[in-house]
Amino acid sequence: MSADEITIHVDCLARCLAQQQDAAATEQHRNMVSTHCVSRVPNYLRANNPDGYTPGLVAIGPLHARDAGERGRLRQGHRLKMAYLNSLISRGHPDASGHLAVIQGYVRLVAAREREMLVLDGCFILEHLVNVATGREEPSLHAIPFGPAQLSVDLVLSENQIPFFVLLDLIKSTRLPEFDSAGFDPPVLLVKLVLFYLAGEVGRDMSDVLPPADAVCHILHLLHAMVGAARTRWEPPPRTQGGAALEMMQEAARLLRRVPLLLLVPLLYPILPEELRWRASYGREDLPSASDLKRMWVRFKKVRGGKAASGIASVLGPVPLAVKLSHEDRLQLPQLRIEFRVAPLLLNLMAFEQSAEQQLAGADVSAYVWLMAKLVQSPEDAGVLVAAEVVVHGGAARSESKEDVAWFFRRVGTAREVAGQEELDKSYLEETLRKLRDRSHHPLFMMWADVSRNYFTVPWGVVAEFVTILSFVASVLQIYTTFKK
Repeated sequence: MSADEITIHVDCLARCLAQQQDAAATEQHRNMVSTHCVSRVPNYLRANNPDGYTPGLVAIGPLHARDAGERGRLRQGHRLKMAYLNSLISRGHPDASGHLAVIQGYVRLVAAREREMLVLDGCFILEHLVNVATGREEPSLHAIPFGPAQLSVDLVLSENQIPFFVLLDLIKSTRLPEFDSAGFDPPVLLVKLVLFYLAGEVGRDMSDVLPPADAVCHILHLLHAMVGAARTRWEPPPRTQGGAALEMMQEAARLLRRVPLLLLVPLLYPILPEELRWRASYGREDLPSASDLKRMWVRFKKVRGGKAASGIASVLGPVPLAVKLSHEDRLQLPQLRIEFRVAPLLLNLMAFEQSAEQQLAGADVSAYVWLMAKLVQSPEDAGVLVAAEVVVHGGAARSESKEDVAWFFRRVGTAREVAGQEELDKSYLEETLRKLRDRSHHPLFMMWADVSRNYFTVPWGVVAEFVTILSFVASVLQIYTTFKK
């Protein structure tokens, strides 16, 4: 059989598979909801962020199969799948005359485990994973504007998954000469390939602490497990003796600058209208915004330590979700790099947590997003976190960047608000939230924040320096007058 005939056959097979996917989508949806953790995103989540759950280049699985024939970019992705199917088979079978038998074997293999034949999608994913791991160029993918970045998003969308066992069956039946010398069993190799794709060497090194391949639902589930494991393994780097001494000196200097301002609180707070006081703005269960916490002397610091990840996981920083409130009133937060991939990533991780399979996942991502959305209520709040390098946003002027950051957290925060408060109280942030709320209801900090928010429009540091200078000048004049007498 000639190469042209093989190409024609692959094209016909792909169209056949797409038709089967379209016809069986409803039944497959019911199957996957109960057995494979792949389900539709609820309408109450999709309504606020419709684009965050929809593939932009490649439709995987049955839920968006119909879209692949109707939308221009997805048609490009469909052609890419067919090319990758032929490329994957060619790795272990250079002779094109044997390709048809391999395809038929794939179809029988997957059909034995799943009513829908997901050969095309599974082979496409597997070939892409191998290309990334081996550094092989993918000119067809790179020819599509933002193709690699968009594909990295599509492969972690909640509705764009196929059961992990399909990938397992395919890799067990596929010869990959590049990995013959590695000595990994196919399940271990598959997990390492996926983790390397998601986070580079950082991900591949974590394969020993994550669920075995037969316990993984799909790629999004494995990404969620990796993010959670990275958080729980993180420990703040130990402070050196010199660093601790420097911090103590800096804290003493900050306290000294605040002393004159503390003298103003008893004078200004009693005349503050009741409707402008703290209790009118925040309830007992609320969390103050970043700018108000800063007024309460809480300092924001970027989490240190951890190895930088690559791939789509890189947008969450080297230590994703790591939040720690230290006794020095320092709130350490992971660095979040805001770009077009981060919103779909967070939204779909939360969708997985809020699905019927939540007991598999926990709610770490949902808790983190809730915290960040509460901290960033305005551009002023965004500026506090940007200045602390907790949030990184490029490509805009400073004022525009603050607006964009505030809008981003309003967008992703809506997906978290639908979940119950009791989930947050059981999350890994429970102790941190309790301490921050206790601080925000301490009378001294409440009065301090009210006075600073309502009476001063310039940064507290400037006011403190000005008052300190005035106090110093007054003291010098008093001493001079005393000696002159």
